[in-house]
Amino acid sequence: MRVNDFLLILLAWALFSQCHPGNSRKNDRLWFELNSIQKHAGDCDETSLACARVDIKYPLAKCKNEVACKAINSSILNVVVQFLAFEAPVKNASEQYLHLMADSFLLEWKNLHEKEPELTASTGWEVTINGEAAMRTPKVATVSLSAYSYAGGAYPNSSVTILNFDAATGNILHWEDLILDNPAFLELAEHHFRKARELQPGSDLKKEGFFMEEGFKLPQNFEIQEEGIYFWYNPYEAASYAQGQTDFLIPYQELGELIRKELIFEVTNYKGS
Repeated sequence: MRVNDFLLILLAWALFSQCHPGNSRKNDRLWFELNSIQKHAGDCDETSLACARVDIKYPLAKCKNEVACKAINSSILNVVVQFLAFEAPVKNASEQYLHLMADSFLLEWKNLHEKEPELTASTGWEVTINGEAAMRTPKVATVSLSAYSYAGGAYPNSSVTILNFDAATGNILHWEDLILDNPAFLELAEHHFRKARELQPGSDLKKEGFFMEEGFKLPQNFEIQEEGIYFWYNPYEAASYAQGQTDFLIPYQELGELIRKELIFEVTNYKGS
């Protein structure tokens, strides 16, 4: 792993954390407990790069509603395993399977190190996942998972996945669940995207190096926060890897009636009214 790549990942996570003041406070309906997995293979001291590491921190839900908790935890574990497995999406992952995939990652490095030690002598393998949970309203729980991985190649992989859960059912909330007026919402989001990227209104996004295929689109990841909706575009999602991530917050005051406020708040507490 190159030093510049590592610093880039640390900076991205620091920026994300500043905009994402999460906590895992406990209430009677739903709370989260943090779990961790730390494993390694090879010589993992400061003087050697002949090493593979797995360092995973992930929250799991605890609640009286067993159906909701089961759905939430299944979604979280599926994402964590996907970060580690580098393969097709996994369904119904368990903590046991997560440990198995961590062991498989280390075993793959160990086998390569034994067969071709010159390939692993100068670049260690690594999977680091940092997860945190935040209770935003009695109706919604959010979980963010930031992953960094390197298993050879020119560049490491890094991404953030944000999950917004209906606290009553455990179902993941998607854009289509939230948005009432899609054209107006897209227009507002594009305005904030341009502002975040310091682009002129009306400029050609493709010529500016963004959204090369389909034009402006919403990010895969968003977070329902106390003050508004937080948007997060991973590297490669809106631009090249070198241009990094794009993130911004749209306050509820601006969102107004563009979203289904009853999915998030008790109506009397909605800050966009």
